[in-house]
Amino acid sequence: CIAYAAFRIFKRDPEAIMLVSPADHLIKQQKEFQKVMEEGFRFAGSDDVLLTLGMKPDRPETGYGYIQANTRMPVEGYKNLMKVKTFTEKPNREIAEVFLKSGDFYWNSGIFFWKASSIISSFELYLPDMYSTFEMYKDKLGTEEEENAITRIYSECLSISIDYGIMEKAENVYVICSSFGWSDLG
Repeated sequence: CIAYAAFRIFKRDPEAIMLVSPADHLIKQQKEFQKVMEEGFRFAGSDDVLLTLGMKPDRPETGYGYIQANTRMPVEGYKNLMKVKTFTEKPNREIAEVFLKSGDFYWNSGIFFWKASSIISSFELYLPDMYSTFEMYKDKLGTEEEENAITRIYSECLSISIDYGIMEKAENVYVICSSFGWSDLG
């Protein structure tokens, strides 16, 4: 669905910046969330980067994925923005406790910012078969033929999360480390 959105948005505006966000999150401190969103859009629009939102953990949660940030090298001009070192999917309790104590790990919120062109380039590099399929049908997006094209595309695409398919492989991944009363209700 992210590839579909990116190709559809790029066709309309090649300079567009995208926000990808799950619909089942609770945000308690909305003003702080808005500030983080503004910083995210500013950074994502500045370069060919993939940006994710990491939440400061308050407990050793085993139901969330974690992002390790390079806390020793923050990005100049931004608050709590760092290059990503690693992703870890749902660790056991012992490892989650180590992550919490280190101060370098954040919960993976599943919220992403990037230029449509940046994520499309990442699909081309890390998921070339999926990229080729969308590329083949991109002229049908936004037309009466779109529904049939998407049906064909989806039948040919690998079912893989953006985390496994791109984020864990890419070198241009950054994280905004945040704390604004977040919960993944799902």
